[in-house]
Amino acid sequence: MKKLLFVIGTCILLAAMPISISVSTPTLKIGSRLNKILSSQNPEIIVGPFLQPNDPPEWANGEFTGVWGLDIWGEWHIPAGWMFGYYKRDTNWGYFYAGFADFEVENATWFIQGYFLGPFMFGSLGENEYANDTLFVGIGRYNETDYHWRLMGEIGPTFFVEGEHTKY
Repeated sequence: MKKLLFVIGTCILLAAMPISISVSTPTLKIGSRLNKILSSQNPEIIVGPFLQPNDPPEWANGEFTGVWGLDIWGEWHIPAGWMFGYYKRDTNWGYFYAGFADFEVENATWFIQGYFLGPFMFGSLGENEYANDTLFVGIGRYNETDYHWRLMGEIGPTFFVEGEHTKY
């Protein structure tokens, strides 16, 4: 019975992911809502929509750092910048919020936020709270110290993010 429920749940998840990308959602409202939640718990951690690396939010039970870049023809070692963020994870389910930028830029100029469920990730990324953002889905892996995800947005190229994470 458990195997049957697992197979049905997996089929629903795999069918829902492409369908959810084709349906336009108000991602700016989602981002604004998450920013309100984050800033209400600890207002000094956000500069615009971005987190600061010195003071983790109350909801976080871990942080991550790493690099991001273009994923061309399945080759993911073309790094373009850095990223930093926080996550809350319970076994295989969790959510995250991060800022990222090019290597030569000191402050985060973009953000990424969303949820992960086992090897799947979905959410939105954008330039700032006033610019348009796009939805993405991803697939990847993580262990006790490292992570690697391949992300495909509603528009734009395919990206990778990889690095290290630390659980509090």
